[in-house]
Amino acid sequence: MAVQTGKGSIVQMEKGKPKGKCRKWKLVVSLGRDARTGKYPQKARAFHGTYTQAQKALAEFVAEINGGEVVRRSAWTFKDYADHFCELREKSGDYAASTNDATRGRLRQISRHIGGLKMQEITPTVLETVYLDMRNGKTAHGRPVKGTTLNGIHKAASLMFDHAKKAGVITVNPCDIVDTPSRDTGEKKHLTGAAVQELIGKLDPADSMECAIVLCVTLGLRRGEAVGLSWEDVNFEDHTVTVRHSFDKFGNLKEPKTASGVRILPMSACTEEALRKREAALIKEYGPDAPGYTSQDKDGVVRLLPERPVITDKFADRANPNNLSIWWEHHRKDYGMQGYTLHELRHTFLTLAAEKGVHPSVMQKLAGHKNPNITLGIYTHVNMEEKRAAMDALQEVFA
Repeated sequence: MAVQTGKGSIVQMEKGKPKGKCRKWKLVVSLGRDARTGKYPQKARAFHGTYTQAQKALAEFVAEINGGEVVRRSAWTFKDYADHFCELREKSGDYAASTNDATRGRLRQISRHIGGLKMQEITPTVLETVYLDMRNGKTAHGRPVKGTTLNGIHKAASLMFDHAKKAGVITVNPCDIVDTPSRDTGEKKHLTGAAVQELIGKLDPADSMECAIVLCVTLGLRRGEAVGLSWEDVNFEDHTVTVRHSFDKFGNLKEPKTASGVRILPMSACTEEALRKREAALIKEYGPDAPGYTSQDKDGVVRLLPERPVITDKFADRANPNNLSIWWEHHRKDYGMQGYTLHELRHTFLTLAAEKGVHPSVMQKLAGHKNPNITLGIYTHVNMEEKRAAMDALQEVFA
């Protein structure tokens, strides 16, 4: 059954179903009379959704054709093109492995819904339906997708559609028409000074993972920076720790993305004590005669080799940052930290610095922020809380 619209037809593909129950349609638009052949060619496109959505999709289809943007026939499905796009990015060497992995993962989430559709069949309406489904929990894990996650998915899809448009596979990037999903990341939590003291008191830095937690909260390190530390980065004589590498989940020890990420941090007494306990535990574990791990000087003092990692896994190799996150998620309740992420430990460090009156420019250097606005955001928030407290105290005078 074809439903005429005046500017095209919507053909119901599920025979025998009421129009209100049908979800498969074919959109058909006449291209006008071909003067050379005398025939009336048509352009068709499959569509999945309600009839109301099909009407909107047909209008978009007509607009494409009337604009002279009839797409050439292509066999690319969304899934195939997403794989192709990701492979090209990976082979280019222009993007970090973690960035490529995130892009592939985001496109895979959309592909679960529309992977089999041809690229030309994906309209703004189709994307809006997918986003709504994901918001409502139609996902691999059965949980609704947050706005921040959907924002990243939308941006990855937009990059891919832009690439396809330049390649001539499509003429319109549907993401340009769909509203970008809003980020809904909540305000980061932070611990009080007393809570930090309590946490540190419960941690045994002789243990690899617990030492990493101490480093995150007392030096404000990112998880990749914590596991990226080697003993050559720890200077007990100068009481400093040099952050010069980050270790990613793919096993790459690499320099920070920006020059601001490389920094020398003074060690507090708490941090130094933790690192000395970790050093002693590793020397005891390896022993005095462990080639590749320890060495002895002429006085018989056993030392760890400079290139050895501070934070190790059970095989004495550098710990994977993902494993650190997993360990924290499984054990944080043991320390009274249920609901706190590793990044919020770093955020705690910076918030406490702001509360103690550390200047934003110094905070930026401690954090390794390239963008000062990130640091200023933390500083301004803390400063505003203090201003509100002062104004509350003045209310008695005004009253």
